[in-house]
Amino acid sequence: MDRISELPTFIIHHIMSYLSAKEVARTSVLSKKWNQLYVSFPILDFDQNYFFPGASRLDYGSFCVRKQNYSFSETVKKFMDFVDASLVRFCKLKFCIQKFRLFLTFLDVKGSAPIVDRWIRLAVENGVRELDFENITDENTVYTLPQAIFSANSVTNLRLVWCRLEQPFDSIMLRSLKKLTLERVCLDEQMVQKLASECPLLEDLCFSNCWGLKHLCVSKASKLKIMEIRSFSEEIEIVEISVPSLQQLTLLFYGARRPRVVEVARSPHLKKLDLVSVYFADNEFNHLISKFPSLEDLFVTRCCLPGKIKISSNQLKNLLFRSCKYLKAIDVDAPNLLLFTYEFNPIPIISINVPCPWKVSFVCKGVLNTHWYLKLKKFLGVSKQIESLKLSLYSTKVLYNLDELSECSPSLPLQVENLELHTNVPLSDYETLLDCVFWICHPRTLRVNVMFEEDHKFITWLSDQLWIRDVNCCNSHPIKCWRHYLNDLKTENFLLVNDQIFLDVDNLMDGWTTRTRGVSEFHLDWCVPVLDGKS
Repeated sequence: MDRISELPTFIIHHIMSYLSAKEVARTSVLSKKWNQLYVSFPILDFDQNYFFPGASRLDYGSFCVRKQNYSFSETVKKFMDFVDASLVRFCKLKFCIQKFRLFLTFLDVKGSAPIVDRWIRLAVENGVRELDFENITDENTVYTLPQAIFSANSVTNLRLVWCRLEQPFDSIMLRSLKKLTLERVCLDEQMVQKLASECPLLEDLCFSNCWGLKHLCVSKASKLKIMEIRSFSEEIEIVEISVPSLQQLTLLFYGARRPRVVEVARSPHLKKLDLVSVYFADNEFNHLISKFPSLEDLFVTRCCLPGKIKISSNQLKNLLFRSCKYLKAIDVDAPNLLLFTYEFNPIPIISINVPCPWKVSFVCKGVLNTHWYLKLKKFLGVSKQIESLKLSLYSTKVLYNLDELSECSPSLPLQVENLELHTNVPLSDYETLLDCVFWICHPRTLRVNVMFEEDHKFITWLSDQLWIRDVNCCNSHPIKCWRHYLNDLKTENFLLVNDQIFLDVDNLMDGWTTRTRGVSEFHLDWCVPVLDGKS
């Protein structure tokens, strides 16, 4: 028996909301009742890509190539006729629209704009709650949204992509709006201020690669909790944010010229801050962080951070620095930190109080010499919990002297949970490299990426070396080489990249080729070394 068809309409519609638009359309042919359920389904999802079987999703580049094609133009026209008929039919039922999503291309903005204006007005008049509008046009003929968009009283979630917002004739009436996303939208500073101040329930605001803005200022948004600014252009010169209620803030800038001024007022409730490619001069970064006493998550990526970074917080839980090439010194006092991530930055001078696991990554493209290893070991030695260490060592020469290292730093190798190693050093330097790495740390798990022919040579050599137990060397040294401390090589696995399955290395070797791609994994059992040579 068909028990699903006997369910109340609102339950069936809820089930249908988890299906794609294509799957929903297919239900209309099951029976007359299902056709009625389809016609009255309050989620109207119109995507022009559905009308191009087998085609990849349209973007601006493919649109410019295909727009001159006659069959493409005919298909666009059929799509617009379908949207028009479906929307008018639904509106005659006098039901509220739960969600209206529209993705299309404009072949002729002037000719198509009145039709799309009418669709948006119909959606607004029928109490649409979520409105998602995205279109692709020529760069010089951007579609301007109708004034009706500003009177959408019932809309709680509004997403607009690739269009223009012009000043409304009257006040903005988006009284239910909680989330606003603007991507590639043309608008001015006054429009931004009006949206922020006249949407009383606005909680989530995102600007992504919008244009027409040199001075982006957001204030008077009394309930705003989440804000995101992503800019790939070089237009924005000044960013000013004064929102005391803010809880999450993301600032992401790409391009050769970044905003020369980024000013964020004190936000006592801010818990998450994500900074990407933001330029800070002198002490600006330290001053900015001091404005957020409740900050729990701080992520800093590709930022210009001159001088010394100083962070002191009892609330901070997660701290990340990634690819900040000018970072020279950090001073962190965060006794309640849960995770510290430091990736692809220079090895800094460090003073840190963070009793938590570390995730660390370093890249060295110059000469691998004693000085570099000493700096690395000193940095890692501050922590007692190195959860993961990733070393990408790309060099044509490895200079290493055990006596020199032992004299300069007579400390034992560090205990590391996971070590991931990437290298392209010459075959003649394999042994020196391994001695260097294991002089710094003794990892419980060692992973080596195998992607190129040189990687295959290295992993084959490494597999043999780890089984060698010759301990007649360096007996006179207080700290001996790694062979004296490696008890056992427990297991060897190989994770195939494409298949995402683990194989035993012994079984893999029979079919090993230079095209084999994956990650070789070794589980190492170390004894605890002591300075007098006994273990």
